[in-house]
Amino acid sequence: MRGQRVAQDAVLTTRLTRFDRLTITVIAADGSNASRAYGPGDVTFADDDWLMRADLPRIAGPVAAIVLTVDGARHPGIFSDARFDPPPLPWHVGTHELVIAWLCGLLCVPLILNFAFLRVLRQRFLLWHSAAVLCMLVHTLVTSGLINRFASLSMLQVSVLSAMSWGLAVGSAAMFIADMIEPAMLDRIHRRLMHAVTPWVLVWTMVYLFAGGFIRPYAAQAYYLAFLPVLGVLAWAMLTAAARGSRAVLFQIAAWTPLMLTGLVRIVSSLLGTPLELMLEQHLSVGFEVVVTSLGAVERFMAIRRQRDQAVAQTKLLEALAQRDSLTGLLNRRAIEDRFDALCASGFDTMAVIDLDHFKDINDTHGHACGDAVLQLVAHALMPDDDTLVVRLGGEEFMLLMRGANSAERAERRRRAISVRIAIDLPGLDRMVTGSMGIVLHRGRSGFVTSFHEMYEDCDRLLYEAKAAGRNCTRSETIRTFARPARLAASNG
Repeated sequence: MRGQRVAQDAVLTTRLTRFDRLTITVIAADGSNASRAYGPGDVTFADDDWLMRADLPRIAGPVAAIVLTVDGARHPGIFSDARFDPPPLPWHVGTHELVIAWLCGLLCVPLILNFAFLRVLRQRFLLWHSAAVLCMLVHTLVTSGLINRFASLSMLQVSVLSAMSWGLAVGSAAMFIADMIEPAMLDRIHRRLMHAVTPWVLVWTMVYLFAGGFIRPYAAQAYYLAFLPVLGVLAWAMLTAAARGSRAVLFQIAAWTPLMLTGLVRIVSSLLGTPLELMLEQHLSVGFEVVVTSLGAVERFMAIRRQRDQAVAQTKLLEALAQRDSLTGLLNRRAIEDRFDALCASGFDTMAVIDLDHFKDINDTHGHACGDAVLQLVAHALMPDDDTLVVRLGGEEFMLLMRGANSAERAERRRRAISVRIAIDLPGLDRMVTGSMGIVLHRGRSGFVTSFHEMYEDCDRLLYEAKAAGRNCTRSETIRTFARPARLAASNG
């Protein structure tokens, strides 16, 4: 100390590091000395940094030297960071603490956003991002000392929380990057290496925390060295994806650059024996990383949602096309069969099948183009509306599915409208086009259930009865449901 005086209330302040026993000996200029031994439970933790404090033994007069002896130290920072400071003011809140508190609040925002996004689109990378942010939040709370304002933790608990939260944060972030980057932008080997980051980091974290015997003096250096391949894997994967045109990885490169540089400085300085903690720089880098990766996650979320919406729209379009007849634009049989039960439940209780009379002669005499025009005019004449579904079953056969009052009369008017529409719109046709119809009406209790095939078979049978009766007429049948179905037949021409 070269004759310096030590304040009466001065305390030893140094890096928070696990140890077995710490002894402070103060030697006075006249040769007198005083010693005091501390265990892990005898030191206090700072609430504004990753520091611990211990009171100095008191002696009178100038101090010639202070000897710090540590048994079982796990990090050389306990010596390189040692200094003597006045004791902190009780409950004093400095700018540093306010910045850390603001940063911790900022880290909570992505957790809320991810929860909202997961309700809309379940993507695994959102879970990994939430895990990484949560671990970084815990790490920031612990290593900044802010947690000591709200909880009394032991040396072991603080150390385990610090190291494990950081290891899990890095591992979760690697999984997040691997899952978020577009599938074609990374090879399988990149993704496997990214997935291997979590177990790799956790193994070396356990070595750092709990290794004993001859390994303990080298545990800290081994722990820092273990992060070099992690940085290499992350950098290689991100640069590869960027070279292949990934948009999502650009956010990750911007987010991780400050944090990776800070980590690299910490690793190199530790290996050189003069560890630089750069705790504030690390906290700010973590905050920057979380904000930018959150923006990247939102952008990727929106891109995936756009792709999903486009795929859904395309699927619906294809389904609609698959349920429509390409010539007439009417529904096809599949569209009705798939929804028949729901349609019956909504009141569509009348089915009519119409077949054009002598349609083959039109194709043979005037050609298929004329026959197609006739079919298109039939579709217009049948007039689909909210209470009438019109289906082209195939060839010259059509179906009406109707609900509401007077369904039989409405179906008959549509059948007769066929001849009028074609006569008006195809004046060059040398014959009148007519249709025969079979119609089934169900009148019964709401619980009655029948099948499409049963009603269609009845309509088809009635249709052939109409054709046998001379064509250009209708045959109908009413089904009434009581305890069991009973049929009452009626006909009209």
